[in-house]
Amino acid sequence: MMDGTLWAEVAKNGIFAVAAAVIAWTLWKEMRRMSDEARAREERISTEAKTERERMHSEAIAREDRLMKLAEGLTDRFEALAGQYENLALDVRDIKTIVHGKDAA
Repeated sequence: MMDGTLWAEVAKNGIFAVAAAVIAWTLWKEMRRMSDEARAREERISTEAKTERERMHSEAIAREDRLMKLAEGLTDRFEALAGQYENLALDVRDIKTIVHGKDAA
């Protein structure tokens, strides 16, 4: 009777040991899967952030180029206006000279 009880106890604990091993293995596999998913998510986020930084940098360079072209265009226009002003001043002086004689200049 004692021998039967002993075997029953060994069998009972053996089942729990197997169950504990299966649970531990299942938990280990699940933790590994979660870790792989987290690593993949971090890599994806890092790649997306890098892509966004590169896009923002490209847009900033494009804005800077547009602003430089605008500034250069404005400079060219002001230089043209200054040249026109000088030509007008010379024309006015010539007209005054013609109308009033050489002393009016």
